[in-house]
Amino acid sequence: MITILGGTGNVGGKTAEIILNSGSKLRIIARHQDKLSHFAEKGAEIMAGDAKEPNFLTSAFKDSDVVMTMIPGDWQTNNFAKHQDDISNSIITAIKQSGINKIVFISSVGGHTEEKTGVVAGLARHEKLLNKLDNIDVVILRPTYFMENFFGSIPIIKTMNINGGVLSPEIAFPIIATKDIAQVASKYLLSPNFSGVSIRALLGPRNYTMRESTKILGSAIGKPDLQYIQLKPQEVISSMTGMGVSENVAKSMVTLMVSMNEGLFNYEERNELTTTSTFLEEFSSVFAYVYNQ
Repeated sequence: MITILGGTGNVGGKTAEIILNSGSKLRIIARHQDKLSHFAEKGAEIMAGDAKEPNFLTSAFKDSDVVMTMIPGDWQTNNFAKHQDDISNSIITAIKQSGINKIVFISSVGGHTEEKTGVVAGLARHEKLLNKLDNIDVVILRPTYFMENFFGSIPIIKTMNINGGVLSPEIAFPIIATKDIAQVASKYLLSPNFSGVSIRALLGPRNYTMRESTKILGSAIGKPDLQYIQLKPQEVISSMTGMGVSENVAKSMVTLMVSMNEGLFNYEERNELTTTSTFLEEFSSVFAYVYNQ
């Protein structure tokens, strides 16, 4: 039995598809059962409940051979750090009480530190808790910036005919497609023969600047001259809150982006294990499809 916490997200959903297509038994945990009906139709066991409730998670983890965990975001909360820590502590309690001993945790580049990492800081705190567990084998995956994050640029492209954000237009950093994260995660879940605690960064195929990324995506949507404009942090915070994100979350996200400008996402070593296959040029067709909806 393979169990996935967070089956409605980009990484969790894609991983679940791979597991189901392999013929393995799958249990998916999410807050809302109706969002997982397509997985249930394919034979997955669905457990709907609050990940902040350790008793619920304990029952969901029981009898699993391996569990993939993550800390889902809540973009409306006024205390993102507490939100992360509540789920983190619930996961740790459930691991201890359920008797499982194989965990694949989806963290993030930047998970090595709580300093100036904003929305990633809670993942770093959870990594520390995982490292303190006795007789538990853990793989910590640290993927970089998602290509799917560019979907968030669609409103500004459509309304202002530019792409913009806090990130510098000139600093190159790794970018990854979530389907590549799912491919790696599923391999560990289908063959959970890992031991101890190991950390593996996932850095996509190469580094891109925001200026280069904007040109690639712009070309895919028929805007080859699309420009990237670096915005002030407060401008981005105001834009995000205008779209329904809480000020606390917006500030945490901008904190991370400022740190990325200082080289945070270039901390991990690029090698054969950390490099994945999907280039932004390939992903641009997916971006164009979403843009044109």
